Amino acid sequence: MRLRLISLYCSKTEDDNGEDEQRLLVNGVQVWGAESPGLNDRQTADLSAVPPIPFGTRARVELLDHDSPDDDDLLGRFYAGAAMLGLGELEYKFTEDDADYTLTYEVVA
Repeated sequence: MRLRLISLYCSKTEDDNGEDEQRLLVNGVQVWGAESPGLNDRQTADLSAVPPIPFGTRARVELLDHDSPDDDDLLGRFYAGAAMLGLGELEYKFTEDDADYTLTYEVVA
């Protein structure tokens, strides 16, 4: 199975003063990171250039806001798995730490 990332929409950033510096991790490996500046409110990142990510039983997907020199802020986490295969495009909302992001993705064979 593979995880196909489609887009990341930012409704509301975690940072109060401008854009977040987003990092998207799958099974602990960064697969996408926003260039500086990152996404701001009501902006979308096209993730179609990220190659589909192979995984076994399930894939842990995490969105973080890079905060240097402090620890990164976890904006949310979910697991994609075999039960999602063939369901088409799906969405997950990352809403931790007062942020609001929507990831559109698909689990494919």
